[in-house]
Amino acid sequence: MWRKIVNNAIVPTLFVSVGTLSTIAITDISREQTRPTTLPAKSEEVMISYDISQYDRIFRSIGEKYSIDWRLLSAIARAESEFRFDAVSKAGAIGLMQVMPLVAHNMGYEREALFDAQTNVEIAAQLLIENNKMLRLANDVDKEERLKFILACYNAGYPRIADARNLAQYHDENDESWSIVSTYLSLLSEPEFANHEVVRSGAFHGSNETITYVNKVIHIYNMYCNRIVL
Repeated sequence: MWRKIVNNAIVPTLFVSVGTLSTIAITDISREQTRPTTLPAKSEEVMISYDISQYDRIFRSIGEKYSIDWRLLSAIARAESEFRFDAVSKAGAIGLMQVMPLVAHNMGYEREALFDAQTNVEIAAQLLIENNKMLRLANDVDKEERLKFILACYNAGYPRIADARNLAQYHDENDESWSIVSTYLSLLSEPEFANHEVVRSGAFHGSNETITYVNKVIHIYNMYCNRIVL
């Protein structure tokens, strides 16, 4: 989740064309068990199963509203909180999607609202779309490659990814290749790169976490896509 925010960043009317954050490559990963919840019905128990989690309905509705694959939203929640609506990280991130209170505040939400699953997921969806907009990647960028950049922004914050892309551009390398940009993201921990003229946010020591996070979400998302065909 964002650890820092772009100064004066305001989420505008948010829209992303259908497919921008939709299905990516499907890998051959074994089927994962669903999480059933039992509810008493008179004298017997009724087993209710979900495709992914007990929050499927929320992910589906918000995914439809913002044209984001609901399986992707589910994958982020799995990676961020293991589907715990009341999760609070050491850094203070809250809820299913681990939204930072300051981010929510800048969007007009109070801290307590982040414990509401619907609100939490909606804020996250808006942030994903805003990240995609700010990245300004070319239209022909591969969907999975685009998703890696969006997830990196979600975890580290757009300014850090922008710095890494600026370094790639400065060295005449492809700033729309996650492999290249992630390398420069790692180099931001070194003074030579952190103090470079094209770097705006200074040193960054969280690159390993961000790279691991991107890979983890992609892995989970591919697993869900393999299991649930839209």
